[in-house]
Order: sequence, then C-alpha cells, then structure tokens
Amino acid sequence: MDKLLMGFFLGLFIGWLLGLLSAPQSGKETIDGLGEQAIELRDRAVGKAEEVRGQVNL
Repeated sequence: MDKLLMGFFLGLFIGWLLGLLSAPQSGKETIDGLGEQAIELRDRAVGKAEEVRGQVNL
C-alpha cells in the first residue's frame, strides 16, 4: 500500500512539474500567475471566514 501511495504522489508531482514546464507562458509569468491566484484564494477564504463568523454571532 505504501508503494502505491508513493507512486501516486510521485506521478502527481512529475505531472504537475511537466505541466508547468510545458506551459505556453514563461516561468516568471507562471509564477506571477500562481502568486495572484494564491492571493485571491486567501482573500476568498478570509471573506468566507468573516461571513461564517458573522452568522455564528447572530
């Protein structure tokens, strides 16, 4: 079972890496895009947390 999980995660990582390397953008553009997406995800998570906090305090 451990070998199966290790193989799965190794394949996942290799696929992700090859996807990034073969992207039509330059590396800097890809990294900038990932950074922007991370910031948007953080902002959405903070907004949802505040929304839930407001509902709990009712």
